[in-house]
Amino acid sequence: MVSTKYNIMVMGVSCFDGMASSTRVRNLIEPLVNKNLVTAHNLIYQKDNREPIGKSGVLNSINFKIIDFRLGNPFSIFGFWASGMSFLKKNKKKGQKNVLYNYNYADLKNIFFLLYARMIGYKIILDIIEDNRFERPDGLINRLRLKTSVFLFRFSKLFTDHFVAISEQLYERVSQNAKGKVPVSLIPITVNLNYFKKNGHHAGKSNLKIFYGGSYAVKDGLKYLIDAFDVVSKKDESIQLILTGSAPIKSDLDEIKTKIDKVSAKDRIRFMGFLKTDDYYNLLNNCDIFCMTRINSIYANAGFPFKLGEFLAAGKAVIATRVGDVPNYLFNDVNALVINPDSVEELSDAIMTVVNNPGKISTLGPEARKTAETYFDSEKVSMKLLSIFESV
Repeated sequence: MVSTKYNIMVMGVSCFDGMASSTRVRNLIEPLVNKNLVTAHNLIYQKDNREPIGKSGVLNSINFKIIDFRLGNPFSIFGFWASGMSFLKKNKKKGQKNVLYNYNYADLKNIFFLLYARMIGYKIILDIIEDNRFERPDGLINRLRLKTSVFLFRFSKLFTDHFVAISEQLYERVSQNAKGKVPVSLIPITVNLNYFKKNGHHAGKSNLKIFYGGSYAVKDGLKYLIDAFDVVSKKDESIQLILTGSAPIKSDLDEIKTKIDKVSAKDRIRFMGFLKTDDYYNLLNNCDIFCMTRINSIYANAGFPFKLGEFLAAGKAVIATRVGDVPNYLFNDVNALVINPDSVEELSDAIMTVVNNPGKISTLGPEARKTAETYFDSEKVSMKLLSIFESV
């Protein structure tokens, strides 16, 4: 058994929700926990109760605690702060290097925890995954959170020991802010390959299933996919569109449902919503064409769509828009069909390319899988995070 030198406090996201943020962190931390290279704890601000886990306990060898701030009771902020700081202090370990790994920016919710953790001896790592200057907030609290994150980012080099960025664009932005005073590392999207059947493909020429999984935010371009399906469904009477995930902003979800209602073949659109982890991956493994349709906006280009790694790992046909870091990894008609964003015509043409030639699934699929194995395998990428723990 390898001795554990590093004690990691994960903050800013639950490791157990099943959304992209949660899965990114879990894919990076759990391989290290499973190899007994680190011990891990998870301070969770709020749980959405999709998969009830209680207020505290241990899941997947990660010790967690949920601290809630209730908007209806402003005085609950004092309990929120007290519970969080108590958890940080209680789980600081003697004889180990204590590292606080924070998902995304310092902001209104976490700044006091970050400063307190640093004061009592934690090393601080911020994992930057979006450009908050261009995010579209929902509600007063989120607007305040985003504004404080942009403000605090300018000073974050004063209390941060290492920055992580998910994309090259964010790497450049963070590096400019760090000004050489704090190290910056690029860690892209990750995928747990154990969830995926290797080299599976659709044997027939009909009943092909198009899959989308993720958020229904404007940046994700789902409206283009629905319009493209409307075009394709009139040319192929068996093709289906399967949608999973959720919308952070209710109006975005309402817009998607309205568009679905206008599709002539709406009976062939399966709107699945948020699924439990095993159900999600079972469904994903049984689909044929995977679409990542991010739009051409500053915000969309800055990030790196987490779902793309999973789509590639499925080993089928992937259609992806040419945004952000995508061209660094995907090459048209080699490991994916790469198209321009915001184009219903290009998207529908790409889908029809696979419909008319299902053999594309067998030729593109193995190369897509190889790309996921080479660049995004969580077992490999997590070791880069371990090297950061060693360096701080």
